[in-house]
Amino acid sequence: MKKITIPEYITGEYAVGTECFSITDNSRTEILGPGEGPRKIAVRIYYPTIKASVTGLEKADVFSERKLKALAKAYHMKVKDPSILKADYYENVPHIENKKFPLIIYNHGYNGYVECNTFLCCLLASNGYIIASVGHAYEAVANEYDDGDFDLYDKNINKNMYDTGFLKASRDQKKLMKAKGTPEELFEKFDAFQKKHCTYILKRIPQWAQDTMQAVHALKEKYADRIDFSKGIGATGHSLGGATAYYLCQHEKDFVCGINIDGGVFGKYDGMIMKKPFLQICCKENYNAETRSLISTEAPVQCEIFEDMKHMGFTDAKFYIPFNFLAGKMPPLEMHARLSKLHLEFFEKYLKNC
Repeated sequence: MKKITIPEYITGEYAVGTECFSITDNSRTEILGPGEGPRKIAVRIYYPTIKASVTGLEKADVFSERKLKALAKAYHMKVKDPSILKADYYENVPHIENKKFPLIIYNHGYNGYVECNTFLCCLLASNGYIIASVGHAYEAVANEYDDGDFDLYDKNINKNMYDTGFLKASRDQKKLMKAKGTPEELFEKFDAFQKKHCTYILKRIPQWAQDTMQAVHALKEKYADRIDFSKGIGATGHSLGGATAYYLCQHEKDFVCGINIDGGVFGKYDGMIMKKPFLQICCKENYNAETRSLISTEAPVQCEIFEDMKHMGFTDAKFYIPFNFLAGKMPPLEMHARLSKLHLEFFEKYLKNC
């Protein structure tokens, strides 16, 4: 059995606890999956706890057995190394009394999952943040809910993803990614692409933002004595989750800064100016789809381009998927360290100490 080397990710003064809960949004009827009932949202939080409080406790499972089976199929995980099934965090351990921490919302990408950046979320929590990772029903590999329900990715989405069909969209996407120009010129080309091919995705971004705001409302009720909302909320996410972070920073006053991890910046922003600090992280091959975050801004903006990375390499999947063409050539431990450093520096400046 191949041994998977996972990173040191408890770098701060705190141990990390985790809790899960789910939300039923009765204001929306689900249109995916069987297309019935209210929209459900799954949430996992990662939070700081005193290290002495977890001494002798068993580490939490990262995945349930049924979620692991779904992930193994989706990500071609042929080797089930037990080291990926446990993380250095603990289920339902005490929160720290009389102390509040700033909140960061994390959103996964399409066909991702709530725990797809567990190592990053744990690292942030150990450094004094509460992270809430939001799961989007039928758009993740799998989601689990308080009532025992379980849903899987709706494969019908693949048929609806591109208005003009996969082949035509892929042809135009290749042209887009090879284009040269200024960030403004490249955004014009991307904007034309998304308006021609991607009306389905454009409709989903506001729905993911609504999922997120439902989670925020629940967190304000459940954790009012644990979360410091006085400085606002930070957002981060991978792929479409990163595009959602950008949308939230543009549209929701609660969000004060954000990070997009290699997500095409889908959305309708004609005439809008970004007024909140934003960090764009991307692999070189996807840069042309992500320049919107670099233009039309009155706030600090930063872009970090990774030459040797692929899209899935920005998630924990880089530690266990067998294909470099999905994860990239950079060693996983180095990638984790660089991604973590960027997050810590950004949120320390614009969320914790703002």
